[in-house]
Order: sequence, then structure tokens, then C-alpha cells
Amino acid sequence: MLTNIALIIALLMTIYLFSFSYIEALRISNAEDKVYGGTFVFSSIMAFVFSGLTYLFI
Repeated sequence: MLTNIALIIALLMTIYLFSFSYIEALRISNAEDKVYGGTFVFSSIMAFVFSGLTYLFI
């Protein structure tokens, strides 16, 4: 039961972080000034981490 809950949480976090990093990349690509890419890099890395956790809980 607990692994199913962990699977759902990891899957939802993966979807959220991939979509957030996509939106952040769009915002960065439209910027004309200096940009801070730390949010994009962190959310992309964490999306892949949670993607691996999703695979682990299947």
C-alpha cells in the first residue's frame, strides 16, 4: 500500500517538475536581459530523479 502511494507521489512530482521546467525554459528563452538558470537546471534534474523513483516503485 505504501509503495503505491509513493509511486503516485513520484509520478505526480515528475509530471509537475517536467512541466515546470518546460515553462521556465520558455520564460528564459523570451527574456532579453540576464537570466537566472538555476531554477531551470534544478527542476530538470529533480524531474529526472523523480522519474527514476517512479521506475523504482513500479
